[in-house]
Amino acid sequence: MVDIKKIISTVVSFSLCMCLAAETFRVGKMHTVEISQDNNLEASAKIGINEAIAIFIPKERDFIEGLEIKMDIPDSVAEWMDSVACSVYDKVKPIPSSSQIDYSATREYVSTLPGRLSWVLQVPLISNNSLKANKYITKMDTVPDLSQNLIFVRLQPVMKGIPEETMKAKVGISVKPILQNKGMLDLTLEAENKLLPCSVFIDDKPVQFSDKNIKIMLDTGVHNISVISESYRNEVRTIHIDQAKTTPLSVEMKSIAPTLIILAPESTHVTLDGEKFSSFGTEFPISEGEHKIKFSIGEYEIVRTINVIKGRTYTANFEVDLQITEE
Repeated sequence: MVDIKKIISTVVSFSLCMCLAAETFRVGKMHTVEISQDNNLEASAKIGINEAIAIFIPKERDFIEGLEIKMDIPDSVAEWMDSVACSVYDKVKPIPSSSQIDYSATREYVSTLPGRLSWVLQVPLISNNSLKANKYITKMDTVPDLSQNLIFVRLQPVMKGIPEETMKAKVGISVKPILQNKGMLDLTLEAENKLLPCSVFIDDKPVQFSDKNIKIMLDTGVHNISVISESYRNEVRTIHIDQAKTTPLSVEMKSIAPTLIILAPESTHVTLDGEKFSSFGTEFPISEGEHKIKFSIGEYEIVRTINVIKGRTYTANFEVDLQITEE
């Protein structure tokens, strides 16, 4: 009896695999679930033989590389090994809903349920993925058409004479996204006026971009960001990328014109190149070349000369300190 079952199942399964054109079929009941890439929570349902489940995936799914579909197989189905097939479809018409039972779709994958109580099917959503099959996990070899943002999974009997107990069984299905071990860097370059040409390097590798905003997928962990330009000062940042998260980074591009900050107590009389100065603590542009700063408090004064060069910020900090020592 077991050998006959296997032979019949193998022939039927082979026939199903050969069907590449769109099929028209009816399901006993349509189930729908949704998943999100913002968390790794499972969506679940219990479906019967000759029922189907539509898994709606987010339109924005930068971090998802696949779906893990786990099936809890009842004893009555596992005992009749290879009697029930699981098929994955795409190009589904109409869009699945709980009120619709008649569909047209293209089968992309089919396999009979194994003779055990649990089975995991992984569906890749991107061609360059890290999904791997093993003795506990089955992986689809192809990426289904995702233009509808859904995966359609159907259970159906593929053998005659299946007991009523098996036909009435419910298969528990849980679905969760498989997230890439990557995150998104959302880099924005800010400039006072129109952004002038810049070169961006991530971990010493150049990154191509055509606007002031750059979004790029990176491996999780620490990365070094460098922005180089002849029109601005060079900027260097270190960031940490977390899995399946977007890390924003805003870099203000500063002019290569030199600037000066003067710090002094309020009672201090300050002159810059002979002109009275009072805007303490404010960064302001200054021309290249030699400049003279004089600080005066009462009869005490101190004069310093600085030689200003392009692309530098200078700070002149006048401090009055009292030191007491004991021997």
